[in-house]
Amino acid sequence: MPGSLSSRFHRLCGISSALLFLAPLVLSQDEEFEATLSTPVVIDTNTGDLVATENAQLTYGDWLVSADEIRLNRQTNRAIATGNVVFTRGDIRLVADLLDYQVDEQRARIENFRVGNGKYFVSGALLEGNPDNFRFTDIDFHPGEPGTYLFKARADELALIDQNEIQGERLSFKLGVVPFFIIPSISQPIDAERNIFKANLDYSGHIGGTIGSEARVPLNSNFRAGANLVLTTKRGVLAGPAFEYDFGDEENPTFGSFTSGYIDDAASEIRPDLLTGNPIDDERFFAEWQHRQNWGENGALTAYGRWWSDPEITREFYEDSFDTMQDPDTYLEANYSSNNWQATVFSRISPNDFQSFTERLPEVRFDLFPSPLAKGLTHSGSLSFAKLKNQIALDQPIENEADRADAYYGIRYTRTLKPGITLTTKAGVKAIHYFDNMVKSEASSFNPDAPFRHAPLSLFDDYNHVFPRPSIKEGTRGYGDLGVDLKFTAYAQSDYKNEIWNIDGLRHIFEPVVSYRYVPDLDSANTSATHDIPAFSNYLTPIDIENRRDIDRIGEHHITRLQFRNRIQTRDKKYGSRDLARLDFSIDYLVDDYDSGVDFSDFLSDLEITPTRWLEIDIFSRWDVENSVTRELNASYAITDPGYWKFGIGNHFLKSHLEQYFIFGEYNLNENHKIYAVAKFDQQSDTFYEQRIGFMQRALEKYGIKYELRIFEGNRRESDFGIRIGIDLFDE
Repeated sequence: MPGSLSSRFHRLCGISSALLFLAPLVLSQDEEFEATLSTPVVIDTNTGDLVATENAQLTYGDWLVSADEIRLNRQTNRAIATGNVVFTRGDIRLVADLLDYQVDEQRARIENFRVGNGKYFVSGALLEGNPDNFRFTDIDFHPGEPGTYLFKARADELALIDQNEIQGERLSFKLGVVPFFIIPSISQPIDAERNIFKANLDYSGHIGGTIGSEARVPLNSNFRAGANLVLTTKRGVLAGPAFEYDFGDEENPTFGSFTSGYIDDAASEIRPDLLTGNPIDDERFFAEWQHRQNWGENGALTAYGRWWSDPEITREFYEDSFDTMQDPDTYLEANYSSNNWQATVFSRISPNDFQSFTERLPEVRFDLFPSPLAKGLTHSGSLSFAKLKNQIALDQPIENEADRADAYYGIRYTRTLKPGITLTTKAGVKAIHYFDNMVKSEASSFNPDAPFRHAPLSLFDDYNHVFPRPSIKEGTRGYGDLGVDLKFTAYAQSDYKNEIWNIDGLRHIFEPVVSYRYVPDLDSANTSATHDIPAFSNYLTPIDIENRRDIDRIGEHHITRLQFRNRIQTRDKKYGSRDLARLDFSIDYLVDDYDSGVDFSDFLSDLEITPTRWLEIDIFSRWDVENSVTRELNASYAITDPGYWKFGIGNHFLKSHLEQYFIFGEYNLNENHKIYAVAKFDQQSDTFYEQRIGFMQRALEKYGIKYELRIFEGNRRESDFGIRIGIDLFDE
């Protein structure tokens, strides 16, 4: 989540406004206040003050104070400026009605002040105190210069207590004269970094006008509580509790957060889910929880829960969550690690009825990391027990449950044949046992060709029945693991230099790798399941059987893999070296195709060029060797002039599924304002499916107010037009 706007507001107003211009005035009690008062000067015989009234100025070091009247008392080390007070130091300029500074007590009082440095502008009725304890009254904060329609933050009172705690009363945040968030009272440590609130104004045709905010108000140093609130003109009100917590210490940290929202959707007609076509109920909600806990250096607990009423709830009402995850996941993992082993308990459940994936209820696993037995000889292994469950298809009343054990043990021997040539041999065995592997179905009559015509396993042998009954498969599958890796490493160097590209010498590293694997079937039983099966992947399947997660699909295989890895590097000014270019190729040859009719995998190439910090080129392709067809091509080109502008173009191509292009640009008008634009085009539908044009105003250090116009085309859930005003990172 973005950093705390309020905490940064506190720090900026308190430290930047007060300490930046008071710090030069702070002296030790033993040090004389050697300031120079302009002439002519008169002496007030009642107080002993030196008084200047004609073009009065007081100078000390690099700061200057001018006023209608300035009094300086060298006995009490006190200076008082009144009437049209102007304080300047570097790029900071402060205007006030009164400035009263007592050097010995390091205490200041400033009335009706205005201070700025071009980036920020702060005004207030009163500032008084010392660098450790000071208080603002009726303070306003503006990023950049004040403007009628721009962002403004205000507080009735804001105080720093013992350089440790911020206290505030009635903080409000406005766009122009319209307040969009108010905090009645706040108290928190000055170093608090977690988010206090986020807010945005939005308009889109299918939602209407929207005012949204997320609040996390600190109740103490460890716990913040608040709510999510989204007010819409067409759909109603979404609201739900939210909180964050942070306990423990540096060695044993514990932190997490919870957020939620519920809405009785008032839409006259809620569009069905785009993917499944299923209807969506009007009572909609989401709840999300994440937790992280460490026990020293060895133990850790991670939990993540997402419970959604439907797959579109966050897309419509909680866009930040939808952007990070479109397919909600709920899991808990606890692990304990030692030097060469790790024990893990992992559980994944499916609380959402619109999803179908394998639940682990739970899985207990032990991993032995590669450990030396003798010179060049290592061994490794793993053992796991899992209770698995999934619904084979959401539209079919069939469930698969299994209790499964999975074990692997192997050894590797690595030997250097010659400098730059390494040979590694390996041998191992893998066993997969199903204790209770049950497929349950409701009473029905199934066509033998559907829905299992796509199932690659031999699990389904009898589905034509009238009465519900289970199909149980028990047994063990076993596989050997034999392999050889031959790795070559060669390099060439050059003293070539180029100051424009920051090149200080060149080094080309070339690493061809030939890998051979034979995994024979050790008389396995005819049993399998539909839990851990292959999913779509851009890259080649892991060649080592112990690293594969699709163990319910593993069968006998016999392959050779060829890889070419290239790196071009130069010396880095700060440390070591940096990559100028990386180019990798890889392909598999099926020594035995097992009557599949395929001899080669796709040919993969992956190119990354980063010759300098302002240029980045990435190209990934996947080519079907058998049919001479490009299966996938993703490319992006980005040029950046840091702090000024950036520009990029790219594409995503997946044969028969996707062909899209995008272009984006960003230009900084100055250090506080920038404009940007994004356009995305879909070739298959011949539409610019997403266009965004925006303006950003810096509000606080890394964050800014975003004013964005969105235009959508094509078959999608969002309306064709939308406007958003919100808070986002300024420099990304």
